[in-house]
Amino acid sequence: GSDCQLANVVQAATLLRLEAAMTVAVVSLLHEISVLLLAGLVVPQWVAVLFTGGIFAGITYAYRRHGLSGILAINSQVAAIIAVQMSTKCVLRSGFAFPMAIASIHFFCVLVACFLWQTYQAMWLGNKDKMVLMLENRAEWPSSFRWYVTRFIPIAILQCMNVVMNTASLLYIGAGFNALIGILAPIVTALVAFLFGAAISEMAWLGIAVAIIGDSLISAEGVVSMSAGSSLALQGVMLGIGALLARSLRSVLMDRQMNSYGLEDDSAKLTSFETVAFGAPAIFKLGIFLALGFEGTAPFKLLPSLSPWTASMLALSAASAVYLTFMGMFLIKLLGASAAQIAGKLNILVTVALSSAFMGEDLTLLFIIGAALVLCGAAIFERGQLLAKQRWLAFNVGAKHLKKQYGSV
Repeated sequence: GSDCQLANVVQAATLLRLEAAMTVAVVSLLHEISVLLLAGLVVPQWVAVLFTGGIFAGITYAYRRHGLSGILAINSQVAAIIAVQMSTKCVLRSGFAFPMAIASIHFFCVLVACFLWQTYQAMWLGNKDKMVLMLENRAEWPSSFRWYVTRFIPIAILQCMNVVMNTASLLYIGAGFNALIGILAPIVTALVAFLFGAAISEMAWLGIAVAIIGDSLISAEGVVSMSAGSSLALQGVMLGIGALLARSLRSVLMDRQMNSYGLEDDSAKLTSFETVAFGAPAIFKLGIFLALGFEGTAPFKLLPSLSPWTASMLALSAASAVYLTFMGMFLIKLLGASAAQIAGKLNILVTVALSSAFMGEDLTLLFIIGAALVLCGAAIFERGQLLAKQRWLAFNVGAKHLKKQYGSV
């Protein structure tokens, strides 16, 4: 009897394992079929043209509360991201495979741009920013130095890690795969900001989740392609993940220099330009140190012998990086670190929309659904943060009124 019962138990366990395995296989098959059907369904070109208009209309609607200047800033940042990625990729493929040297050139151009603008402001307009005033006040140099090291050296380290690892990843994976890795940038940034005391509403978290789902759908075809790629792609993936983590933490630290994080954050705040200007010297010094340490002086000696095409792509890359640095900082101050990461993902939508509408490339239904979700996520996040800000302002006004009314009692 016991042997019979044991046999029945073994048989039941075996059937249960088989059933579970079949269930997993069926679910996986259905998922693959759905992805293939959606990804393989290419829409006509006239739909792609409408989709392009819909992308820009969606960006305008999602960020409408920031006015025309905010909408133009977001769209110009998208253009700058695309220009930096494509021009840098062209430079690397032309034979100038020195990502750290390229990054240090970007840093140097940002430093020069800051110096020129500060000189113009001080000499011609008589306006001196906090950095110039701090340098002129020699009596406070020791305390200023401690303040600078505490607030900007970590940002410099993270910025160098972000740019160098992101640029190096392009040696092993394409720009599309590089963008794929950044799917979790909004949620990682939001989590870091929350840990530092930022107030993020429940609706804003929902918006982040919706944007990530949309980004995942957009990248579904890229995942399949990457799994069949070279083993060297793993190095690119790891570099991309490291850049993602560094970028998220750097964005939050920069955001804290410009915006308040919680009621207890009463530190002096900087403008977006001042934040870039304070960080530029340390970022350049660390960047050039890493470039010389890992790649030597060879890439800088090769600069005069670059072909006209490579030199022009390097110049475009540097100019776009300078613009992206200032505009990215402006958007962090305007939107906050988390929302700025969502806005930074819009470059993928615009690139595919334009190429499908005017260059004849395929546009799939899966991409359209994913793009709609990303824009919906951005709109939900903006709405959630607006409502949270209104509630916070109403609470402060009420608290001040009560204190004024009963404070002397």
